[in-house]
Amino acid sequence: MAGEHSGHRKRLDEKSKLLGFDALEEHEQLEKLLFSVIPQGNTNPLAHHLLDHCGSLYGVLTAEPEELTKIPGVGHRTAQFLHDLLPLLGCVERCMLRENGRQYPYLGTEEERGFFAKSLFYGKLTECCYMVSLNKKQQAYRFDKVSEGSVDETPIYVKEMVKLALRTNADSVMVVHNHPSGSLVPSRSDIAATQELSRSLDAVGIPLIDHIIVACGAYQSLKKMGVY
Repeated sequence: MAGEHSGHRKRLDEKSKLLGFDALEEHEQLEKLLFSVIPQGNTNPLAHHLLDHCGSLYGVLTAEPEELTKIPGVGHRTAQFLHDLLPLLGCVERCMLRENGRQYPYLGTEEERGFFAKSLFYGKLTECCYMVSLNKKQQAYRFDKVSEGSVDETPIYVKEMVKLALRTNADSVMVVHNHPSGSLVPSRSDIAATQELSRSLDAVGIPLIDHIIVACGAYQSLKKMGVY
């Protein structure tokens, strides 16, 4: 590379090493991410184009790959790489709950259940609902997305969730869903569905240990609220 940007990658790497990645400017952080999928060339203009198009680094990482590929210079591999970064953070957090030799995350406390629940929603801009299957040791051995809706609503299919709990041989289950609007207050439909689901699961001998709502990095336990 010749001219003004000759050696730019090396200088940016050195700056990151000296000051830390979090000390870089937003476009520089995006540039370094792009280094991973664009091994050669100047990524500075592309980083600025992405930020201009999406508004922020968060906007870039939460954009759908199809939207990102509309920007010249962004191929499908680059778009998917950027889109996968936020969910990856959730994967890392769930790994933290498997420490001390555990095969699966332990969800025996409200704090651990809330931590696990938050990890499922990095980058989610629409409401999604998951059912988490737990064994007798209160370890989460699988989680399934059971519905995805709009920015302010997603259905909770009680009969389908009971069938899923039986099919996965769950000893207990936890339900989690997010409120992208930022409110941790359960809606009337959230409360009604939780109560119906608890009764239906009790009928087949599978306790609902909690229903967690996640919003803006915080969580609310409907069990603690006394909803059911």
